[in-house]
Amino acid sequence: MLSASKISALLGMLALFAVGAPAAQATWTFKTGTMPTTTTQLAGVACTASTFCLLAGSASGGSSSAFAEGWNGTALSTLTPASTTSELYGVGCNSASLCLAVGTDYSSGARPHVDTYNGSTWTGSTAVIPSGATFTALTGVSCPASNNCIAVGRYTASSISQPLIEQWNGTTWSIKTLTLPSGTTSGGLDDISCTSASACTAVGYYTTATVHQALALRWNGTAWTSQAPVVPGSSTQSDFSGVSCISATVCHAVGSYVDPITGQHALSEAWNGTAWGQRTVPDPSGGTDSALADVSCYTTASTGCIAVGGYTDTNGAVAPEAAVYNGTSWTLQPVTRPTGVSDASLAGVSCTSSTACLADGLAVYDGSTGTTGVRPAVYAGP
Repeated sequence: MLSASKISALLGMLALFAVGAPAAQATWTFKTGTMPTTTTQLAGVACTASTFCLLAGSASGGSSSAFAEGWNGTALSTLTPASTTSELYGVGCNSASLCLAVGTDYSSGARPHVDTYNGSTWTGSTAVIPSGATFTALTGVSCPASNNCIAVGRYTASSISQPLIEQWNGTTWSIKTLTLPSGTTSGGLDDISCTSASACTAVGYYTTATVHQALALRWNGTAWTSQAPVVPGSSTQSDFSGVSCISATVCHAVGSYVDPITGQHALSEAWNGTAWGQRTVPDPSGGTDSALADVSCYTTASTGCIAVGGYTDTNGAVAPEAAVYNGTSWTLQPVTRPTGVSDASLAGVSCTSSTACLADGLAVYDGSTGTTGVRPAVYAGP
């Protein structure tokens, strides 16, 4: 995530995202399913087992439509979401028979859209449209129970972006009241992670008259309240774009921050149940504009997290990277772009163990292999 929000990065298409490998000797493999014939990108992935992952995004061919793929541990298969007029930005699963993909429906204005997948069929619906909203996007969702899913995003009213959280009780959606940092004038949420119905963390950004900073909100089962992430050094801007919680007292959030002298760098912070603390992420050698887009933690201890992101390499191309957290420090691991791909930009990652992760996003094909333009990118590993 390189801008204030995941959705702005997705719309930019070539934000500085990429994917990486989770261990020093690990290997990520580029996977392809049935190649779409039009511009297509994936924006999020959720895995409930090494043999089940759901990937969601959008395709365009004159107009946008929802796009999805399934992963069975070996191969990708193209799925057909209910909506033909929506873009999907995030996905969350409680089980293989209950997954929600969220985004925006452009058929009539820009409404919050939900595509529900039961393992075989899709059902489309509209979440609650905030009062006065002219644009609404849901960008992340987490389902701690079969009748409880919480989606985050943003809406625009009077030309100002505001954070949004909506909750589904198995039947209907409702907008939740948020307590934001003092002086907040605008903002947005990009991702959410829940470990139970009473323990969720949502992340994004907020602005005041003087700052643009990473935002973290915590749900205790009763209310959403703001937390206080660390402001990195002399940064002029910081954003969270991904979060993963592995217990009620352990969460990891990633994103980027901007230093006025040295530029943009990847951002990582860990929450210990009481406070947030920054964790240093190394800059890629020779690279600039490093950022982490998403994170997935796969154990119940404070170790075992994979964060994916990207940077601009010395040739000006979007180069892949991954960061592996061992409970103490982050280590970068590169991932090779396949032949025929000039840039790769991945926005999501989901791991069910240290050896079963899937990351998705987009790849730009240069025509040398017969394919030209933006198509889905999927890496499996390690």
